[in-house]
Amino acid sequence: MPASTDGASSGGADPGGAPSTRSPRRVPTQRRSRERLARILHAAGELCAEGGLEALTMEAIAQRAGTSIGSLYQFFANRDTLVAAVAQRYVADLERLLAESDAAASEGAGDAPALPIDALVEAVLEPFVRFHRTHPGYFAILFAPQGSAALARLRGGVRQRLVRRVETLLAGRAPQLAAAKRRRLALTAVEAGRALLQYTEQSMPAGARRAMRAELRDMLVAYLGPWLAPSASGVELAP
Repeated sequence: MPASTDGASSGGADPGGAPSTRSPRRVPTQRRSRERLARILHAAGELCAEGGLEALTMEAIAQRAGTSIGSLYQFFANRDTLVAAVAQRYVADLERLLAESDAAASEGAGDAPALPIDALVEAVLEPFVRFHRTHPGYFAILFAPQGSAALARLRGGVRQRLVRRVETLLAGRAPQLAAAKRRRLALTAVEAGRALLQYTEQSMPAGARRAMRAELRDMLVAYLGPWLAPSASGVELAP
């Protein structure tokens, strides 16, 4: 997609509204500047969650962040580079959360095979629920219909990371499964789980989300449970 042109009236978006891959104008070094940048990125995420990427403007971000529009342009040439920075921040935060969760799981690896399937699925889902509470614009930005190739690459990297994570879980719980079967199970669980969680976080009233997350957990338990039980019949074995 062509790079967008700078402009306060249009929010700096290109005709398709896709974030570009250009870097921010400067990286803040002082604490106050870093805090201002964090407010700007958080405000952009909140606004995307509320109205979608297509409705996002630099003026609205500045107002929500409690700063001047000139402050935004100190960091970003246009709306597209700002949105790309939000997406990159979200992915970095998610990677950090997964690393912490994996480290905790490694410490208690001896207990994992003994956990009931529903408790195991709940333990896998809970970090993502916490993540989306603090990163409300994740789905609206990374999965925007008019998203750029750069966002598609970010999504692809996150997908592969999550699939590998579930594959590792399956290998520990059901080592008798063929690698190809583990891959299909992991990919299906990740994509189905992502789609339902995205719908829950973007389209459901806040009061109904807890019940929908329970449905997501039950769906994954029903799908993965038979394959995670070592004595289950019909298990696809490695050749």
